[in-house]
Amino acid sequence: MKSLSICILALAVFAAAAHAQEFRGAEIGLQVSNQVDRSTMLVLGVREGASPGLDLTLEEYELPPVPPNEIFDARVISTPGHSQLGLGGTRDYRAIESTTEAFTCTYTVSWQCGEGSSEVLISWSDPYPGRIAAMTIDGEDMAGKSSWSSSFTQGQATVRVTFNYRALSFSLTPASLTFDVNDRNTLPSRELQLVAENDASAAWMTSVDVPWLGVEPAEGNGDATITVRVTDADMPIGNYTGTLSVRSPVYPAQTDVPVTLSITVGTESPPAAERMQLSNYPNPFVRSTRLDVRLPLGMPATLRVFDALGRCVVDLTPQLAESTDMQRIMFPAGNLPPGVYTCRLQSRQHTLTRSMLLLK
Repeated sequence: MKSLSICILALAVFAAAAHAQEFRGAEIGLQVSNQVDRSTMLVLGVREGASPGLDLTLEEYELPPVPPNEIFDARVISTPGHSQLGLGGTRDYRAIESTTEAFTCTYTVSWQCGEGSSEVLISWSDPYPGRIAAMTIDGEDMAGKSSWSSSFTQGQATVRVTFNYRALSFSLTPASLTFDVNDRNTLPSRELQLVAENDASAAWMTSVDVPWLGVEPAEGNGDATITVRVTDADMPIGNYTGTLSVRSPVYPAQTDVPVTLSITVGTESPPAAERMQLSNYPNPFVRSTRLDVRLPLGMPATLRVFDALGRCVVDLTPQLAESTDMQRIMFPAGNLPPGVYTCRLQSRQHTLTRSMLLLK
């Protein structure tokens, strides 16, 4: 039962990650309520691959016929010259018209308040979600507002949404970092200011490519402050370089910040590892990931990769060397299916594991 739960969780994590990879677009949710006891969420937006009709792959479904007047109902219906939705639905996605200029799409929302109510209320989040530049309802500008109401028990409203779908990019200030480290003092840290251009709520992920550097938070949305810190100074005196990367999990947007580390007082040679260490980069990964392994001198160990069902899919033990240096071992995914995998570094006394998410 425990292994089944782990498997279900792994599949859920993968499905969420895959969905995030596939979703490219922008949308705004409109909560339509009769202000008594009933409400429906309608979604208006644009997505890559959308058509004027119902797109089942984009979760656009046709609703049953409108019920009798005494029953509450709200839906997005066809807009002549813009969309054909049959009997209507709860979502209406349009094609992205431009990636260089703002553009406006016209939608039609229909409702009937039902018995016991004489007014409808349409509400949304304020400020607008990312890539939504403006919205009007029946010609009235909704800037700075979060709701609109009508005293008609049955009716329709024309909603015009203006989208800004210019390419997402990230800017980081400062554009580079330099650390001077004395390993007898507290390890230093610096802050970076992240700005998401053209999408104020864009999701992002951070990563570093060297073991002596740490960054937090690991992910977020929109503008933020990122903290970069030196995590290890047990290295010979000298200069080291690394890279901090900020990338979008959805769009092809990435910004790199070069990081220079200068150790002015340190050890003359790498210290012998006192305990095992295991990490990998990148994670999640698509085709391959690098495993960083450190072992105490003379400690025999195995390095294997297991799938979500606990089956060993790759044995990397032959690549382990008898060395106290950090060993970098590549794990190519090959024909393995996407999902969650576990890397296990195991000796007689200790076991380290690392969860890795393979995307396709």
